[in-house]
Amino acid sequence: MIRPALRQHGLLIAVTGLYALIAFSLTRIHAPVMESGMGWVLVWNFLSYVPGMIYFMLLWRFLHMRFVVRPCDQMAWFRTDIRATVTDPQRIVTGVIGFVLVVTIMISFGLLKKLIPILQPFSWDEAFAAIDNSVHFGLDPWRVLHGVIGYSWIITLVTGAYNYWMFLLYFVLLLTCFSTTDPWTRIRYLIAFVFCWGVGGNLVATLFSSAGPVYYERLGFGDYYAPLMQALHEHATSQPITVLEPQDALWEYYAGPVGLNGISAFPSMHVASTVLMTLYAWQFSRLAGRIMVGFSVVILLGSVLLAWHYAVDGYAGIVIAFLSWWGAGTLMRLFPRWTPPRTLAM
Repeated sequence: MIRPALRQHGLLIAVTGLYALIAFSLTRIHAPVMESGMGWVLVWNFLSYVPGMIYFMLLWRFLHMRFVVRPCDQMAWFRTDIRATVTDPQRIVTGVIGFVLVVTIMISFGLLKKLIPILQPFSWDEAFAAIDNSVHFGLDPWRVLHGVIGYSWIITLVTGAYNYWMFLLYFVLLLTCFSTTDPWTRIRYLIAFVFCWGVGGNLVATLFSSAGPVYYERLGFGDYYAPLMQALHEHATSQPITVLEPQDALWEYYAGPVGLNGISAFPSMHVASTVLMTLYAWQFSRLAGRIMVGFSVVILLGSVLLAWHYAVDGYAGIVIAFLSWWGAGTLMRLFPRWTPPRTLAM
């Protein structure tokens, strides 16, 4: 069972291995004494969410039993369902392989992200601010959004959705690792995940290194976004907005002696990863896909409302998500021997 599972993960293992090799090689060349803090922070965050993920999985299975299956002996059905899930050899083997690869992806991403200001200091913010204004017919997207929907309670709801994004990202990853529903689509999502974060979150982010509106003034580019930051601080006086503290904390990590870099605006990986999850969800359920489309729109708007990103960062994230999904599918069709057999029409 282990050997066939490894063969079906062969392409994913190769892509992840290449990603890790690049990450560790560049780190050794450009920052040999740099700690891999960022990657391990992502891993520990992932692990910290596991209890909550298990709770929601149990809740989902309970609701499925209660309103869909409706067995006569509910407790017996529930125990049998859980036992079958946690003792399934195929699920365990594929889950462990997937989990190890996901951890490797996170560490690799963290290592390369920390290199961004070393390889390419933040220098594209002024250009993206100008592009934002140009492509929106001389209007600043953040001014328009705050003028139309910039109410304190909306900002609070958007902040909540933005904070929920990480839990959802990890939840989908954990589900994907241990899923046996459609192995081909499962591997496609994980390969696309590598492309999305490796190409988008590392390569493109380094080539077009920028910090975002929130850090525009701190980097010496001027006070163009000072009104936006002032608006957020004013909203915080009337409604809880849990965005200002993380923004200050990220800057302290970046500017501190350790230099733990968690800053990168272009492209928006919040948007890219959410759109990628939307493409994945659509393969299984149109309802889930539509819900994720709505969530993607909220994240796109929130990235601008909360000063994390320029609007073009989100547009680039959408493109990267679609290219990653397409690229993963194309690569899998080129190397069918090292991927699971297709079971659904894509």
